[in-house]
Amino acid sequence: MVWSGCNSPLLPPSARATVMALGPAPPRLPEAMLRAALEASARMAAPPGNPGGYFRGTSRFWMGAIAVSIGYFAWAVFLPSTIPYENLGQLGHFTKYLVDNHPKLLYNGFWLAWGIHIAEALYSIKLCKTKGITDSSVQRRWFIQTFLFGIASLSHLLAYKPPPKKQG
Repeated sequence: MVWSGCNSPLLPPSARATVMALGPAPPRLPEAMLRAALEASARMAAPPGNPGGYFRGTSRFWMGAIAVSIGYFAWAVFLPSTIPYENLGQLGHFTKYLVDNHPKLLYNGFWLAWGIHIAEALYSIKLCKTKGITDSSVQRRWFIQTFLFGIASLSHLLAYKPPPKKQG
């Protein structure tokens, strides 16, 4: 098997030679593995036995990015004298400017961000009820996750399509 696209007219000859030197293309995933991945995805989207218990966790990337961002924001608001601005490059310069010239904006922005997270968390409870997620422990998980990670969590709940109700 040859790498797909290596005979493309858009690929310059030197790049084509490099691709050919890499050797054969890696094997494709067997169809059974792809089918299993799709079935696992479908199970996560709508639990067959308990549609009232749907929950999907936020990705680790967003958890880390949001935790670091809010942590840095809190650091700039509550302990600005301990930040090593000169070691943080452009972010340090920008933070130093905000701390020196707009401390009230930073303070109010920090509490506004948390207020927005609280509003999103409360909305997640309403959305759970609207979408038929009736398990109170699952609703609590949505509330806590959305409070901590905001739209990164709420977007999963907004995208959730509950199974249609059976008529009859």
